[in-house]
Amino acid sequence: MTNKKLKIVFFGNATEKIAGIRYRVKKFAQMLESEGHQCIICLHSSVEFYLKFYENQPKYKKAIYWFCVWLNRWWQLRHTLNADIVFLRGPIFKYGPPIFEYIIHLFNKNIVFDIDDAVWEKPAFVKSLFLRFIDFDWTKKMCQICAGAVVGNRYLEEHVKQWGVKKVVIVPTCIDMDRHEQKKDYPEHNNPVIIGWTGVYNNLGYLDIIKEPIKELSKKYPVQLFIASNSSEYKMDGVNVVFEPWKVEKEIEYLQKPDIGLMPLVDTPRARGKCAFKALQYMGVGTPVVISPVGMNAEVIEDGVHGFLARTPEEWYDRLEKLIQNPDMREQMGRLARERVKQLYSFEANYPKLKEFLLDIAKGRIQ
Repeated sequence: MTNKKLKIVFFGNATEKIAGIRYRVKKFAQMLESEGHQCIICLHSSVEFYLKFYENQPKYKKAIYWFCVWLNRWWQLRHTLNADIVFLRGPIFKYGPPIFEYIIHLFNKNIVFDIDDAVWEKPAFVKSLFLRFIDFDWTKKMCQICAGAVVGNRYLEEHVKQWGVKKVVIVPTCIDMDRHEQKKDYPEHNNPVIIGWTGVYNNLGYLDIIKEPIKELSKKYPVQLFIASNSSEYKMDGVNVVFEPWKVEKEIEYLQKPDIGLMPLVDTPRARGKCAFKALQYMGVGTPVVISPVGMNAEVIEDGVHGFLARTPEEWYDRLEKLIQNPDMREQMGRLARERVKQLYSFEANYPKLKEFLLDIAKGRIQ
């Protein structure tokens, strides 16, 4: 293999507002560029255009948005002709068959796709009529035409191998330890104790499984449930809820503010494919977590050391109460959790593996 630098074209399936773009595309592209590789990132649009024409906008504006994305994708195809690798972070266009992917494959066989969720399963709390236009077989089709796959965990790896992809590497959705700074305060006398959840509104339904434990704890302790999401509001009867519309510039503040972070999940095929990213983000800033042992969640902590696993409402109540009552435990778990993320789930820990994988995929073009 020569020392020729790679040209890598990244197709992201959203804008930079979405964590998957920031943490599975942009950051890795920056690290590759620092070593002299050329990286071109092709996204749906700018965040500003997305907010103006899509998020919380009327249907006619959303139609304009998708038409503009469709036109933009045709223009972006020109970058793929002489690329050493074409990296697909999800479908190039959200609706319909993977036409753009098939076109790229005609001219460039060095295609890699990336997933950090069981995207062949329908999302848990989405009931949109437009789901019928999404190709849930996209992953299976990519396994037949792509030279390799980047997946976020072992559950996803098992599935793509069954569907025939040639090469697979597991790269978790990594934590940027420079941005995810250690929280400075672990107050001994919290009033209230802040329990936090952050994420997209589609996943707020997962909080339903811990409503009763939080309600009961709120009767006994000064508890505040802090929610940061892209929904308009969130309420839970009998609970002091503080809601903030999610903003990317406040992402780290949302993680540092709570005394305890939450990641409840229902054990479904879709949830088993998740990459524990919410938990890892809290852990990365030193916030202890209580999480459901579903899929990768069961791997990221040692129960009782870096946080707690909770299966039943009774276990959720018990684990949360332990942390509410014991600020020293919160601090100890939080600090150990951050160290675990640094060692296993940071960009520094996983970038060499991804770079080696991409070099292996590209070696036929650069020898």
